[in-house]
Amino acid sequence: MSNSSGVKVQYEDLVENHPFIIICYRPDTTIFYANRAAHEYFAAPAGSLLGHRWIHDLPEERQPENRADLLRYTPDAPVRTIENPVRRGDGADRWIRWTSRAFFNEAAEITHFQTLGIDVTDRKQGELLRENLLGSLAEGVFGIDADGNYTFLNPAACELLGFASEDEALSHNSHELSHHSRPDGRAFPATECPVYRVLRTGEPLQACEEYFWSRAGHGFPVLINAAPLFDARNRVTGAVVSFQDITERRAAREALEQREAELQEAQQIAHLGNWISDFDAGGIRWSSEVFRIFGLEYDQWGATHEAFMQAVHPDDRERVQRAVDDALTPGGPEYDIEHRIVRPDGSVRIVYQRGSVDFDTQGRPQRMAGVVHDITERREAERHLHFITYHDALTGLPNRTRFAERADQAVADAERLGRPLVLAHIGLDRFKSVNEGMGQATGDEVLQHVARRLENRLPVGGVLARLGGDEFGALLPVESPGSVAGAVTRLLEPLRQIIKAGEHELYVPGSVGVAVYPHDTQDASDLMRRAESAMHQAKRTEGNAIQFCSGELNNDVRTRVSLEGQLRRAVDHQEGFFLHYQPRVAAGDGRIVGVEALLRWEDGAGTVHSPGAFIPILEETGLIVELGQWILTEACRQCRAWHQAGLPPVRVSVNLAAPQFRDRQMAHSIDRVLEHTQLSADALELEVTESMLMADTDQVIRTLGQFRERGVRVALDDFGTGYSSLAYLRRFPLDVLKIDRCFVADLETESSAGAIVRTILSLADNLGLESVAEGVETEAQQAFLQEAGCQTLQGFLFARPQPAADCQQMLAEPASSAAAHPGRSA
Repeated sequence: MSNSSGVKVQYEDLVENHPFIIICYRPDTTIFYANRAAHEYFAAPAGSLLGHRWIHDLPEERQPENRADLLRYTPDAPVRTIENPVRRGDGADRWIRWTSRAFFNEAAEITHFQTLGIDVTDRKQGELLRENLLGSLAEGVFGIDADGNYTFLNPAACELLGFASEDEALSHNSHELSHHSRPDGRAFPATECPVYRVLRTGEPLQACEEYFWSRAGHGFPVLINAAPLFDARNRVTGAVVSFQDITERRAAREALEQREAELQEAQQIAHLGNWISDFDAGGIRWSSEVFRIFGLEYDQWGATHEAFMQAVHPDDRERVQRAVDDALTPGGPEYDIEHRIVRPDGSVRIVYQRGSVDFDTQGRPQRMAGVVHDITERREAERHLHFITYHDALTGLPNRTRFAERADQAVADAERLGRPLVLAHIGLDRFKSVNEGMGQATGDEVLQHVARRLENRLPVGGVLARLGGDEFGALLPVESPGSVAGAVTRLLEPLRQIIKAGEHELYVPGSVGVAVYPHDTQDASDLMRRAESAMHQAKRTEGNAIQFCSGELNNDVRTRVSLEGQLRRAVDHQEGFFLHYQPRVAAGDGRIVGVEALLRWEDGAGTVHSPGAFIPILEETGLIVELGQWILTEACRQCRAWHQAGLPPVRVSVNLAAPQFRDRQMAHSIDRVLEHTQLSADALELEVTESMLMADTDQVIRTLGQFRERGVRVALDDFGTGYSSLAYLRRFPLDVLKIDRCFVADLETESSAGAIVRTILSLADNLGLESVAEGVETEAQQAFLQEAGCQTLQGFLFARPQPAADCQQMLAEPASSAAAHPGRSA
């Protein structure tokens, strides 16, 4: 008894001091026991709850429900748990979870209840908060257990998935009920379902697109996020899944993709791309069409300004960079430029770019956006249109319209330069009979041959055009009035040759009318009219003729044609040509150190012609090439004869014509001449002009090098009248620099001439070249040149060009004799 009593006391003490509410009450709810926690919770004095009927404390509307609940206890189910709101003793509304047990007598009647109350307000508020939160979300949220069965669904999830209530889905399999499927609508096997993968792996799922199936009978695209739930052992117990209906978003995205595809297609058709430069990020975004325009793949091009500039044509880079810099300056012009680009395959395209810049409040560029348009085909079409507008379709030559424009420009250039301009109007003779007798196809072929032949004879700066039918026009810039006749006859020369057209050999000469600016008129249109009128006059008289507007020029042409014919015969028969020699003396003591061989010609009537009258014709007709070998051989033979006669050793200087100098076999020709004449190579000096050196620099250097290898000296003649530069002179292997006679002639009248001569002499000295002054005619000129340091002199003051016998006599005299008898000549 004592032990039982002790246990009972401990039990009572445990119940009395238990932290949870413990109440015992009869079926009519009269309380017959309440522990200390109950009195404290309801702020009731100790023992004051005893005899109190708790059901009377409930609001009247809740009393029937609670009375009915008391009747639900049975001997088979004596325990029930409910949660009710109560008001705590301090007036606060709280939630208590009541767990009650009913005790029955032998008649199965309830004798009393024991109730344990726990304050669950915090949990209840959390649940309410969660319910309110989930209920307010437009996004669907549901939970699943480890088997994939629904554990809860928020209202949005029920609505989206077509459930009338949460209860309709709870405990059902989510995959089977909602048919999780791929974006194309095909169902996933459960093993491949992304949501189920979270249950298997424990890894969260983020922003996954798939399809859910609504109970209403339609599928819809969703964007899913899923987070796994774990127990205390870190085992996956389920997952919380959130999802959004992205039907509208997907439709908008597909519409955007469609618009982008249409835009891309439109840009591709228009060859138009767009780009944005982000200066904060330091990169450029290119549209796909920009890559296509530049001929690059996406991964071939860095998104930088430097990469873009590398694709710009090297000749355009400076201009493009300047346009970019100007556009990036506040208040500067917009980026608006046309330029070329070079693709990786080497092809060149033409693009047009336009862009604008956004600046911040401090005037710093933040963003530049623009477009790039491939206009290559347009420019090519424009060029083609321009070509067919201004050119003849058959010959490709400029047409009459273009020729008139070029004539205006040529007259302006001639006026600016103070030079004459020749306008020739060419009409073919007998062309009508070719067209009628052999057909238009043959006639067209003849016109094409004529066009090419005339083009080949066109001087630098000249213009050739087909004016219509069988008529051509030519603009020929000339240096002086004396060159007019030669320019015209040279142009017509190929028309006197047979033309092969198909199986036919035809002779189709031409008649030419010529007008000269400013001799005949200073107006370009009038120049064209006068030349055409003169052409018709030539056809009426004899055909195959040249007719000038001016009678004086007609006489010049007749004289030139006659002279050219005589020269051809003279060259063919080696008749009438001979050499004179002009000594070159040392400036210090007057000793003869060399002679220059000069060509002379006496016609069949005994007239000796001035070199200025016939040498240009020899050069223009190419006859000088045939004659040049004879000149070189004769000069070397004579120099060798003087050496064998025991005369003081001198060098002989021979002028090379441009065609001779361009001949790649010239060095071998010199070898043959030196071998034939037995003259030492160092006794031969070849004179070339500045214009000859500028033709093909690399070949010139090779040719001059071949001369030097053989020991032959090279002199640069008439220096100062051309366009040589110090950079070029340093590259050429030269030995002698000859000062042109025009500078020497002006020494006594123009101070600038003296400065020029001193500069040339200083240049020659710095380059290690012998200096020679030509055209020395006065003692004052001689004194200046000697004082300035010129090494060698040549001119009438010492001797005129003279026959070999007279030159031999001078060589035999003492050096002082040549200096004492200036201007001596036989």
